[in-house]
Amino acid sequence: MNNKFMPVIWQISALHLTNNRTQIRGVILKNTPANFTNSKGFIINLLKVIQSYFIKACAHQSITVESNGVTYHTETDGSGSFQIITNQHHKGSILIKIANATRPLRIEQDYPIIFSNLKSEIDVISDIDDTIIVSNTANFFKRIITLAFQTPQKRQVIAYTQNLLESFRNRGANFYFVSKSESNLFGLICTFIKHNKLPKGTLYLTPHLKFLQLFNSKKPSNFKINHIKFIIENAPLKKYILLGDDTQRDMEIYAETVRSFPDSVLKIYIRKTSNREPSLSQKKMMTILLDSGVPVTYFKSADIFDMNDILKI
Repeated sequence: MNNKFMPVIWQISALHLTNNRTQIRGVILKNTPANFTNSKGFIINLLKVIQSYFIKACAHQSITVESNGVTYHTETDGSGSFQIITNQHHKGSILIKIANATRPLRIEQDYPIIFSNLKSEIDVISDIDDTIIVSNTANFFKRIITLAFQTPQKRQVIAYTQNLLESFRNRGANFYFVSKSESNLFGLICTFIKHNKLPKGTLYLTPHLKFLQLFNSKKPSNFKINHIKFIIENAPLKKYILLGDDTQRDMEIYAETVRSFPDSVLKIYIRKTSNREPSLSQKKMMTILLDSGVPVTYFKSADIFDMNDILKI
């Protein structure tokens, strides 16, 4: 059978946790999505984006995951996603098989898999859309146009955020990108991160969508806060920088994070996405953030990043 039409591992990560454990997460699709690395021109990009929403997930499929010679049995959910927690820090290759199959599935990923994030003292948890990349998420039609007609190499990186991430990378920080972008866009996001030489971190994306779901998707409302809590709970001695924007629920989610982990959050950075006066709800959420006692920087894309701001942390 042509390998192109065999099930593949589309997105996988192995995150080392405290107490000698590893979180292994992944997505299994029925065939290989397009590669965005060599996207040239908006028409090809458009076709690749559309194609990603027509590839079916391997839903409710029994699988085995082999880590460090130990085999774990689990099952994908309705969107092809799976997750296990192992009792050892994973090293080397991860072998994943469909139940009763003899050959492991191919991993279609040009992005790091293993993240050993236990040695740093300060880590960064960041949103993606309109935080590190201009996505126009506040306007559905602008978002679709941006996504469809701009290749990841042409997408606009937010310079302030880029400099901020680089500064924390120089301090030895690890990075977690927690986004409500769907798993369909994993390849596009990875290409954008590599093209702009951004720090590579563990990617938490919402479930893989079918094409029609793109226009009427009901993404889990607690997706971001649940993953942020998982990250902090499994490395509780670290300090964290939270990075987001004012278009969706980042300020609300980060305020809840501070309430849950008042001693873990060092600072919050929020990007102001519009030149207009902040709305009443944005002002209210910013007031709640400021009242939390954690320092907050509310920056514009054109602001000049001040290295001294990092040195004070």
